[in-house]
Amino acid sequence: MSCNHNIQHSSLAVSEKNSWRMFRGNPMRTGVSSSHLTEKLALQWIIELGPIIASPVFESSILYVPTITGRVFALNTYLKKIKWHSTIGTPLVSSPLLYDDLLIAATFDTWVKGSSFLGKNLVFALNKNTGEKEWNFEITCDVFSSLCLANNLVVLGSVDTYVYALDLRGNLRWRFKTDGDVWSSPSFNGTDIFVGSDDGFLYCLDLDGNLQWKTKLNGKVRSSSPCLSSDNLIFLGTYNGGMYCLNQHNGSIQWHRHVSKPVLSSPAVFQDKVLFGCSDSKLYCLYSNDGSKLWEFQTEDKIWSSAVLTENEGVLFFGSLDTHIYGVDSKNGKQSWKFPTMNIVDSSGCLAGNSLFIGGRDGLLYAFGSQKDPSYIG
Repeated sequence: MSCNHNIQHSSLAVSEKNSWRMFRGNPMRTGVSSSHLTEKLALQWIIELGPIIASPVFESSILYVPTITGRVFALNTYLKKIKWHSTIGTPLVSSPLLYDDLLIAATFDTWVKGSSFLGKNLVFALNKNTGEKEWNFEITCDVFSSLCLANNLVVLGSVDTYVYALDLRGNLRWRFKTDGDVWSSPSFNGTDIFVGSDDGFLYCLDLDGNLQWKTKLNGKVRSSSPCLSSDNLIFLGTYNGGMYCLNQHNGSIQWHRHVSKPVLSSPAVFQDKVLFGCSDSKLYCLYSNDGSKLWEFQTEDKIWSSAVLTENEGVLFFGSLDTHIYGVDSKNGKQSWKFPTMNIVDSSGCLAGNSLFIGGRDGLLYAFGSQKDPSYIG
C-alpha cells in the first residue's frame, strides 16, 4: 500500500515536460518540472499584455495568462501571438487551473485600492480553446488563493475565511470555515488537502471537507502555500518569519527555522532540499530533514515570487522586487543568470516545453529558452 502511495506521490510532485496546469506546476505545489533548461537562459520573445501577478499555465503549446487589468490571454507559443483573449472586467491575481477543456480562475475585485469593479468575486471557467465562458460561481470576498485540483474538485481559499470546493461544473460541494483570511493556495497529496490561514493554523481536510487535523504555527500564513514532499512532509512559510516542516499524516512539527522577515513565497522541494524566497531579500536553501542551512542568496529587494526549477538541471528561477529575474544553482546557491525587467517581479514562473514563462508588473510576458552556443564555437 505504501509503495502505491509513493508512486501516486511522485506523479503529483513533478509537472510533465510539456504542461504546467496550475500554480507551482502540480497539486503538491513542489515547483518542479521535468522540462530541460540550461543554467543560462536566452530571451526568446516578449509580448505586452498588462501587469501580471498570477503565474501563467501551459498545455499543448498554449500559454494562458491572467492580468491585473481583468483579462485572460491565450498565447500560441509557436506562433508567438494571441490566440484569444477574454475580458472578465475585474482584477485577476491568483493563478488559474487547466483541466480537460476548461481554464478555471478566480477574481480579486478590490485589488486596486479603494475601488470595486463588480462588487462581487467570481470563480469562473472558460473554454480553453475559444475563451467562451462556461460557468461562474459567485463569492462575496476576494480570492488571492490559486486553485488546486483535488480529484474532481476545484479547491481554493478566500479572504472571507472559507475554503471552497466546487465540482467541475461550478457547483459548490462544500466549504470549510477557518478563523482568518485564506490567502494561501491549497495543496493535495492524492488523499488530503492542506491549506494555511491568517488564523495561524495549517489545516488538513479530507475530500469531503472534514477536518483531519490542524496545527498552530507562529503566526498567519499569508500567501505561502503548503509544499508537499514525496516522503510525507509539508513545508510552509509564515508572515512572522518562519519556515516549518510538518508531518502530512498528523500535522506534528518536525522542525521550524526562524528568519527575520515574512515568508510570502511558496517553498519548492527538490531532492533533500527546501528552497524559498523571503522578504529579507534572500533566497534560502535548507536541508529538508532538519532545517539546517545549506546556503543563502542575496538579491536587492524582497522576494515574493516562488522559485521554480527543473528536476534534471536543478536551477532555480524566480523574480524579485528589485525588478530582476534570477537563475540560481540549487547545489551551491551561485547565480547562473540574471535578467532585468522594467518593474517589480512578484509573479512566479511557469516551466514547460523547455521554456520559462514569467510575467512582470511592467505589463510584459517574458519567454526564455536555453542559451545555445553560436555555431562558430566548437
